[in-house]
Amino acid sequence: MVRGVAAGAAVVVIASTPAAQADDEIAITVHHGYGTRKNFVIEGRVAERNGAREARPGDTWYANLWRSLRSFRVEEEKKIPLLLTLGGHTWELHSDDDGYFALHGETPSQAVPGWQPLRVEVAGGEIRTEYSLLIVPDGEVLGIISDVDDTVVVSEVADRSRLLAHTFLENYLQRRAVPGVAYFYRTLAARNALPGATPVIYLTATPRHLLASLNAFLEHNGFPPGPILAKKVTDGAGGDPLLDQERYKLARIEATLADLPGVKFVLSGDDGERDPEVFQAIRERYPLRIEAVYIRKVRQDPSRQKYEGQQALP
Repeated sequence: MVRGVAAGAAVVVIASTPAAQADDEIAITVHHGYGTRKNFVIEGRVAERNGAREARPGDTWYANLWRSLRSFRVEEEKKIPLLLTLGGHTWELHSDDDGYFALHGETPSQAVPGWQPLRVEVAGGEIRTEYSLLIVPDGEVLGIISDVDDTVVVSEVADRSRLLAHTFLENYLQRRAVPGVAYFYRTLAARNALPGATPVIYLTATPRHLLASLNAFLEHNGFPPGPILAKKVTDGAGGDPLLDQERYKLARIEATLADLPGVKFVLSGDDGERDPEVFQAIRERYPLRIEAVYIRKVRQDPSRQKYEGQQALP
């Protein structure tokens, strides 16, 4: 299922809702994916079905809180054999001890640029999820790597109590988009020969448990579809750093640049935390890969270092 198939991202998984599911309590969720004509990467999880009802504009704060907390209480499904099918090719893989699965695969030749159907299913079972995958074209392509909190959605990160209230006590229909950003991103995408194949990568410190709500928010507010790179939270090793946001974002951006070597990116964020510093470090390491840096100002701190070339987010 594609959020607005007219807009797009790079071999990008865009949906979070299972297309078909047996009367079992297991659900397969794809968290993100992207790639090129040569290779693609996809990650997801097999877990207990959430079971929470859909969000409504008039939901109370406690209904929203219950729905959010329910997302964290689902049980992982360990060592589940899975089949992933793309472009007529099928790969075998398993979920790990935390229910997560990942695949770095060679893109089949049948999967030409544009939206491609992808299916993940439990081997020998009836539980499956279908997605649309977008393969980024060859040649010069402009992409976007965007922060989420206070860049696309009003979160008030500087005030922890208000951040938590926005995150857990409001649903995606009640949260406010930052004015003008969705239009700006669509304008940038229109510069590509195939605007619908623009890789728009949303980068957030939000745990993956809340991705369904965030995906719905982006679609509801007219943002170009794209994968959301969110934190992998595990009980053991192999997860993302919980507190070191700078290290987390640096690693994620560098991995995206490596996975999409033909793409030149615009970096978009805010100064509520460390986006200016992270983006400056990336620009210094990869000067030929970064076209521009845009920062939304949310803090009034005259002592904060200003970096040459960083522009105000429209």
